[in-house]
Amino acid sequence: MKITFKNLGFSYSIDSIMMFQNQELSNFWMSSLFHFFPSLDREKLSSLDALEKKEYLTSTLKLIYDELEPEFAEKIVKYNDYFNLHKSQIEDAFSDAFGIDCKNNFNDIVGNITLNPICPRFLDKREFDIFYLNSERGALGIALHEIIHFVWFDVWQNYFKDNKEDYEIPHIKWIFSEMAVYPIMRKDARLSEINPYYGSNAAVYPYFYTMKIENEPILETLYKMYCNSSNIIEFMESGYTYCLKYEKEIRNQME
Repeated sequence: MKITFKNLGFSYSIDSIMMFQNQELSNFWMSSLFHFFPSLDREKLSSLDALEKKEYLTSTLKLIYDELEPEFAEKIVKYNDYFNLHKSQIEDAFSDAFGIDCKNNFNDIVGNITLNPICPRFLDKREFDIFYLNSERGALGIALHEIIHFVWFDVWQNYFKDNKEDYEIPHIKWIFSEMAVYPIMRKDARLSEINPYYGSNAAVYPYFYTMKIENEPILETLYKMYCNSSNIIEFMESGYTYCLKYEKEIRNQME
């Protein structure tokens, strides 16, 4: 298993940001950009069409990026070194969790450092974006979350052989995979102890921590399912059946 952190340049950062400046998305996805870059005029940006938004973001953020480019270069070294420091521990944990050899697989994962506070992942390319303000510990925490998705859906696809389009938002398989990060992280200290976001209740989306089904916290229910499963496939089957049963309730509690 290997992650290579890279900087694909300013244009890539803008393209990444543009993915989340869509009026159809909730405030949850859009607001963090304005928190970290207060020079942006949110009201003005919301009034523009897609092309105008991209032009506005480009002109406003270019100087900021130019000043930060040396920091990006430093972060690449720090992120890569810190992952490699914990590489063996991570490989062992994932191999045990998923019942496959992760030491000799998943060597093509890429983390792209960007100006985007939201960190999307791309299953087909095994890539994810990472916000430049993350420390090396924070970058590893984000990486662990995304690695779970890459391995999860590789195992899922090999077993279920279903439509990969269902692995993305807003499908229930995507929702289940996002919640599944929590029990996998929680059960293995080799993962949770090196993820600074786990202890701060930020290992998964915040609304999952408060979500309840029949007065039971859903993450606790899934954790019990995971611990009682004989292997990851059994958990995938039982957890997915549970999510389908309560899909309406789950979606009603998501932002």
